Amino acid sequence: TRAELVKLVKELQQQASVNEVQQTKHAEALRDSGEQLRAILETAGEGIITIDERGVIESFNPAAEKIFGYDATEAIGQNVKLLMPTPYKYEHDSYLANYRQTGHAKIIGIGREVVGRRRDGTVFPMELSVSEVRLASRRMFTGFVRDITERKQFEKEIIEISNREQQRIGQDMHEGPCQELAGI
Repeated sequence: TRAELVKLVKELQQQASVNEVQQTKHAEALRDSGEQLRAILETAGEGIITIDERGVIESFNPAAEKIFGYDATEAIGQNVKLLMPTPYKYEHDSYLANYRQTGHAKIIGIGREVVGRRRDGTVFPMELSVSEVRLASRRMFTGFVRDITERKQFEKEIIEISNREQQRIGQDMHEGPCQELAGI
């Protein structure tokens, strides 16, 4: 009947209105989530670099720019080998291919000390932690990088100071009794 059709049309309109509100909220939530992620990447103290399965850089945050000396626009689209010194740059593609074929990870999920290469060619020590992100249609890898040049320099200085102090103590211990014996 006509009344039933009118009722059905009103129900459909209400449902469409509810769906529209839900879609708007969902779109706002996605937008907020994207902005939040961007803010985190922009303000992080660590270099954050994402690459695809072939090793091509997809994102490069400001901390990574500072660490490596490349602008994001220069790094994005390049192979991550750009950031590695020899011989590691020649081995990286085979690591990725091996991981794709076997699933056996050598560095994924494990933080370790490695060396990086800046734009000016200098090699420096860094901590690298890599994680895998599986998306619906592909996977990508996220690297978290921290320049540890200063820490390594402090460690070297501490070792040098410790060695000098051990030599001084040994010399004092040797010279003291020797002088006493010579005096006797």
